[in-house]
Formats: sequence, structure tokens, C-alpha cells
Amino acid sequence: MTNITNNRPLFSIEKGWEVVQREVNTLHIVVIGKITGFLDPEVLRRSLLLVQRRHPRLNSHIVGPLDNLMFKTEGTEKIPLEIVLNPEPEYWLTIVSNELNGKFESRKVLIKAILLKPSEESTTNYLITKVHHSVADGICAVHLHSEILNFYQKIVSNSQISQVIQLAPPPCMEEIISDYTIKNNAELSKSNQPIDTIPIEKYVPHQERTCGFIQKQLNPSLTQQLIQRCKQEKLTVQGAISSAMMLALAKNLEPKDRDFYFSCFFPVEMRRKVNYPVGDEQMGILISALTCFYTVNQKMPFWELAKQATEQIKERIKTPEIYNSVFSFCQALEDYLDHPEKTTHSILISNIGKVKIPSEYGDLKLEEISFAPAITIFGNIFDVNVSTFQEKMFFNFVYSKPLVSDAFMEKLIEESIENIVVSFH
Repeated sequence: MTNITNNRPLFSIEKGWEVVQREVNTLHIVVIGKITGFLDPEVLRRSLLLVQRRHPRLNSHIVGPLDNLMFKTEGTEKIPLEIVLNPEPEYWLTIVSNELNGKFESRKVLIKAILLKPSEESTTNYLITKVHHSVADGICAVHLHSEILNFYQKIVSNSQISQVIQLAPPPCMEEIISDYTIKNNAELSKSNQPIDTIPIEKYVPHQERTCGFIQKQLNPSLTQQLIQRCKQEKLTVQGAISSAMMLALAKNLEPKDRDFYFSCFFPVEMRRKVNYPVGDEQMGILISALTCFYTVNQKMPFWELAKQATEQIKERIKTPEIYNSVFSFCQALEDYLDHPEKTTHSILISNIGKVKIPSEYGDLKLEEISFAPAITIFGNIFDVNVSTFQEKMFFNFVYSKPLVSDAFMEKLIEESIENIVVSFH
């Protein structure tokens, strides 16, 4: 089978991710899948090879100096698979932390995989992938696990895999939305008022920061209660999560008796917002973002603030901001690199919603799946990455240490989740 060659220069938004990777080793995506059933490492290697053949961008690496970065197919290494045997039930957290903070070898390949098992014969597994953000967003990075398990199931069942259908090279957002843009970027959200953020406990430059990770879950009952209450209130889950995090942050800032001004940054999936929709299986960075501003005090009613958040998001998403943001993103990342003391947002919420992939793959069952990017470049931001799978909602909080301590972040997270749960009553 002939591999599709797609050597080309990186577009601006793709270049931004690679520049950040080389300079401060952050902004890659880690996906965590918990799988029951026996996973044979050698069969998994074969399924990874088939996935790499299917996606041209996974069969490429990045070469060249920062002012002339190129995707190149020839010489790309096979997707590496690391096997880790460790019986500790929570050792997957160590693996995730290592991958969030480990160096990305983008000059070799743009994805890696780790299989964690308590023992060689164990039927409890964690498949953890690490993907370069220039070739993936949260949606397709999560969807990729389904493709890996699909190929695995076909191999073990001796199904004939006569030909792997290779996808066309993925489009870039800058090409897709070129007809939508307003050249002067007049619709980008800006504010001259200083924003309130998590207080910095210990400042260090980019190179000395590490990415912390804490996961929380809502069980199926609580997840359903949240969804139903949001429908009853005629607002979105995104609005409710925003309210929970803003109220928690306001409660932990000083002085207690004043209003706080928060800037909330919301990534927006663009796969179904363009003239020719792009499927979830297509690898590529197909997102934009919008910014909303809120005045908050800790005494505000939860659902009132959730309604404000929902309404402003719905209004902003109708504007050209979601198109123009794509073209300003690379410059924004360069500003972060040049000004490590800078934080332009109080809160970041990336919610990919319900993950629409199967849970059953022959004898294997995908029990849980979620994602988290490394975000140390963003400084003292309150960041969560949300996904819903098998009726459970996963909250992966990431933060920059030592700017923010584990203790302070744990307190913020506990109060955010408590705000959600208490709101049902």
C-alpha cells in the first residue's frame, strides 16, 4: 500500500503549537482511556500501525527551523508504544503527569502511546496517548482511541483487513474559514478593565513550570441531574460549569466583599460550523475560541450566573469572533512566550460534550475516556477539560505549578464540583 505523502509548510495556527513545543514543551494533548479485557501489546502495536497508515498527518513529523517549519512524511517513525506494568491502582495518574510534562519528539513522530497494566495477564488496562496539538484537537484525539480499538478487534477476530482506507490530508482551519473572515478583527472580544485571576503563589519562568493534573467525575445519576436541570432552566451545561468555577474562584479571592471581573476563554469546535462539515475521525486542529467577560461576587445565585454565562456565549458565537480568532491565535501564543508573567484569562473551559464512540469492541470494553492538554504557558489560569462518556461526566483540571499550589487548586476544584452538586437541591 502506498502512503499518501503530504509534505507542506505549517499554517500559522499549526506553527504556533510547534513553536510553543520547542520553546517551553507544552500544549500537547493527553488522552486517557480505561479498558477492560485482555489487551495484547503486540496486537496493539499492529493496530497503531494501521491507524498511522489511515491518517496521513499521523504519518508525518515536523522539520525545519522556526521560520520554515514543514510537515514531512518520509522518515516518520512508527507510533511508539511503551508498555508499563505496575499494580498500583492510581499509577495511571503518574503516567498522565509524566506525559503532560515530558518532552515531545515532534522531529520523529507526532503521537505516542502507553499501555499500562497491573500485570502481563491483567484485564484492566489504561491506554494513554499523547498527540501533538498541531495535528489534533480534543475531539479527534479522543475519537482516535475508538479507531485503535476497532482495528484491534478486527485483528484478534481474524477479520480480513484487505485495505486500510487512507483519509485525504486534513484541511487546515485557516483554509476552511478564509471566506468568513473580517480583515480588521473588529469583532474580537477585548476589555480594558483589569481581570481577576488565581493569585500567583510562586512565580517562575516558563521553562521551570510543570503541569498539575486532577480528575473529578460525576456519576451517571449526578450527570443526568445536571443535564436535566440545565434543560429545565433553558441553559447549557457549559453555562452551569462556568457558573460553578466563577463562584468558586470568587469565594477564594480577596477582599471577600467586592465584585470580581473574570475573563472566560471557551474553545469552540468548528467541525460542523463550516460549509463542508468535517467528521470527528478527521485528524486536525479544527477549533477556534471566544472570550466572555463577567462581573461576579460570591453571593450571586448559581443559576442566575449560569444563565448570564449561557446567554453571552450564545451571543458571542454568532459573531465573526470564532473565525477571526483562528488568525490571531499564533500571535497570542507568541505574546505568552514573550511575557511569561502575563495571564489574559481567568478561566478556560474546554467541553467536548458527549463522546460519540462505542464502548464495546469484541471482548474489550472502553469504560472511561477523557483528555487534558498541557497548559503551563497560560500561567495562573483556572482550566478544566470536560467530556461525557457512558453517562459519566469527566472533569480534567490542569494547572501551572508552582504558580498555583496543589492545595489551592484542590480547594478550588472541590468547591466547583460542590457548587454543581448543591445546585440540584
